[in-house]
Amino acid sequence: MSTVPLQLPMGSVALRMRLFGPADQELAETVAPPWPVWMRHLYELHALQSSHVDVVTGEVPVSAALAALQAHLAHRLGMIGFVCSHLEEMGWEIVMSGPDLIAHRVTTPGMARDALATGHLESALLAVGDVDERSLVRLYEPWELGSAGGTASGGKER
Repeated sequence: MSTVPLQLPMGSVALRMRLFGPADQELAETVAPPWPVWMRHLYELHALQSSHVDVVTGEVPVSAALAALQAHLAHRLGMIGFVCSHLEEMGWEIVMSGPDLIAHRVTTPGMARDALATGHLESALLAVGDVDERSLVRLYEPWELGSAGGTASGGKER
């Protein structure tokens, strides 16, 4: 993995995985409902130990929100680590671009999708990568991510 300016080879496809969002956004998503089911269950466990947690009204103290954020980030980073290790085994190169990881490989989009399906990585990538308008893993062309760095355009971002 490198942190050099992003220069993707022509003929490659890429996918983007976000490591972290802005800190205030990450914490806000743990404080107020709607929560993912696993986070709601975590808060229900906290409610057994603390009268400050009220899952019904959606009130959680900062300490419980930080514990949920810790679990959320640990899960996300574990999933990204899993995906990256399998992509590397499949011949993808992974580079850092700002707060994102960009995985790329010289191949066609169809062959990339087939390889991701064969490697059983589609579901994991949907959880940690960008998603397109068809709710599939968003594959980028080199020019969409910028030949000398920059951010991607288009697609539904997470």
